[in-house]
Amino acid sequence: MLFSWRKLLILIFFTFLLFAIHSFLTVPNSHAQGEFETDYRVTYAIDVNGRTNVSQEIALKNKTTNFYADKFELKIGSAKIEDVKAQDNVGPLETEVKFDNNVTTISVKFNQKVIGVDKTLPWTLSYTSSELATKSGQIWEVSIPRLAKSEDINSYEAQVSVPTSFGPTAFTLPEPQESTRKGQIQTFSFTKNQLTQSGISMSFGQKQVFQFSLSYFIENRNLTTKTQEITLPPDNNYQKVVIESIKPPPIDVSVDRDGNFVAKYKLSPKDQLDITTDGYVEVFSKSFRNIDKPLTPEEKNKYTQPQRYWETDSAEIKEKARELKTPEAIYNFVANYLSYNEEKLNKPNIERLGALAAYSAPKDAVCMEFTDLFIAIARAAGIPSKEVIGFAYTQNTRLRPLSLVTQGDLLHAWPAYWDDQLGWVQIDPTWGSTSGGLNFFNKLDFNHITLTHRGQSSTLPYPAGSFKKQGDTTKKDVIINFAQNLPTITSTPDLFFQSSDKIIAGIPVKVSAQIKNIGSTSIIGGKVLLEANNLKTTSQNPINFYILPPYSKKDITFMLQSKKILSKVNDALVLSFNDVQVTKPVVIIPIYYLFLSPQFALIVISMVILITLALLIHKKIKKRKLLTNRNLV
Repeated sequence: MLFSWRKLLILIFFTFLLFAIHSFLTVPNSHAQGEFETDYRVTYAIDVNGRTNVSQEIALKNKTTNFYADKFELKIGSAKIEDVKAQDNVGPLETEVKFDNNVTTISVKFNQKVIGVDKTLPWTLSYTSSELATKSGQIWEVSIPRLAKSEDINSYEAQVSVPTSFGPTAFTLPEPQESTRKGQIQTFSFTKNQLTQSGISMSFGQKQVFQFSLSYFIENRNLTTKTQEITLPPDNNYQKVVIESIKPPPIDVSVDRDGNFVAKYKLSPKDQLDITTDGYVEVFSKSFRNIDKPLTPEEKNKYTQPQRYWETDSAEIKEKARELKTPEAIYNFVANYLSYNEEKLNKPNIERLGALAAYSAPKDAVCMEFTDLFIAIARAAGIPSKEVIGFAYTQNTRLRPLSLVTQGDLLHAWPAYWDDQLGWVQIDPTWGSTSGGLNFFNKLDFNHITLTHRGQSSTLPYPAGSFKKQGDTTKKDVIINFAQNLPTITSTPDLFFQSSDKIIAGIPVKVSAQIKNIGSTSIIGGKVLLEANNLKTTSQNPINFYILPPYSKKDITFMLQSKKILSKVNDALVLSFNDVQVTKPVVIIPIYYLFLSPQFALIVISMVILITLALLIHKKIKKRKLLTNRNLV
């Protein structure tokens, strides 16, 4: 009997032990990172219509004895997907797809549990998407979100195949490890390290050209004549502008300190004016030139000062600037720290919060907050920065939103920072955030069109779309469409100068000159030079111009003096600007010729007569005064 009880107790103990071991092995699939590892081979096959078929070969390996996997969850940033299918060697797998907060989550339920150390389950996942490849105008764009960093990912290989009909490769970021072409398909290969740093951004095509039509309304409510200004799309390192017409034409177009093209109009008292500007702009994804005038130390200091909405003097902004230090580090922080709030777009007026408020409320941002926060931190770090306001073409406002409303026109804002070699470099942390980590730091795209720069002020000047008649707040004044090519470009300077036909040796003479750009595009990098064989300039000569916009004019003054004093010389003044010249013959006359000329004799005789008359009159007046005094006595 005692033996039977002992036997029974032992039996109960081992039964309990087996039950405990079984329970331990069937722990739910939640686990710590590093206890499973996955290997991926992913193919993105894009067809001629831009639809992407994604195929993922996945191998899931269990590295523990304590856990098993019966489910798998995959998150895809930004992109919406369709036709999700999964399969292992047993058959189809059950899948569930959710899209929330701009993230697609795919849950897969396995047919078999992955139990035991080094137990590996190979399976496949496929889906399609219409958001990964889009055509904008003449450019095809491929945008694949960044791969989330995870200790569970052992290896990751990705291949992107694109039809050759998309055109030549404009850029790929990051640079592919390998690229091949087979028939009508070109394939690009990327690695895990590349894809965890940023998503894949690719563009195909040769150029992107837009046609624009801008409307402005200005008025003078004063009782005196007043000069009014409007801003035109400027040339910069990312775009080339062709202005076909401005009706009515301005009295002048100048370039302000921020690089804006400012058209000036003179309005009479109580006058009103409707203005239309038509033209084209060719857009580049990266800086294709450097036309920026180098910043002086004083100008660099100006672009690092606090402004309204750019609170560089706040303790929080200063501390973050000391931590980040470089433009790329600041870009990455802003793109990851702020969250885009789509609900704000439903409001009739979107309040601009400024950098400090955005830093305090990071989930309430739109493009203005991304821009302001970057500028404030960059300026606090001593990096000159400014704001760019413009039109950005987008086919998916969820991935690439526009949120700057200027009374009926939907625009976009993004920052630029100064580089001593490259000039002003434009970036877009907003789209870097909303597109799932695509790289908008090392390049933009072919769809950002600059309308206005702001750096000297955070609120001025106003961009196109802001010049509306009262009551026309819903009127669309910024109309931009795709175009095939730029029209015939003219870049024509018109030169004119005034000078006396005769120049007296030894006496400085002033020459007034004027240069006008009567062409349709800006003249970049020209210099005005005044030359003569026997005359030297005592003022600046030549005079350099970094940029002369269409409709602009420049008045110039030269001071000249003859090299020879005692001889008469026939000479010619030659005014040149690039390849255009105008010439005016002049005669240099020695100063002593003045004494021999009929004109000089006439002047001397006239002076003698005037002096004689003056003396006679004076004598007569004096005589009258003497007679008057005697009579009084």
